[in-house]
Amino acid sequence: MKLNCKKISVLFAAIAVALTGFAGSLQAVALSDQDKQFLAAYGKAHDALVSDDLAGAKLAASDLGPAGADLGKSKSLDEARSAFGKLSDKAVKLASGQSGYYVVHCPMKNKDWVQTSETVANPYGGKDMISCGEIKK
Repeated sequence: MKLNCKKISVLFAAIAVALTGFAGSLQAVALSDQDKQFLAAYGKAHDALVSDDLAGAKLAASDLGPAGADLGKSKSLDEARSAFGKLSDKAVKLASGQSGYYVVHCPMKNKDWVQTSETVANPYGGKDMISCGEIKK
């Protein structure tokens, strides 16, 4: 009887090791340097919009390359936030499953964004709605 229990224990241990290796292979693919640069510039735009800083958002757009063209041309915070929403689609795809990035959702605006802090900082409502949102699981 003890021998069977040992065999079962060894079998379960082997299965656990195999599943751990499989789960590790399901993690997100490592970000390229270009993706990291995009997310860093995106983060600067995020921070500027949280602070209602149109000039800062437009400055950050220059580091986003062609993807930031609409943000760079924005003439108002509303236009900048709309352009940021399009950038957020790309950022969410890149950051999903990556360590150190949080995908946050604003139910009032029905928009998502990426940030590196666990403290919600909503770029779509600025200072008036800074804490509106929740981190997605």
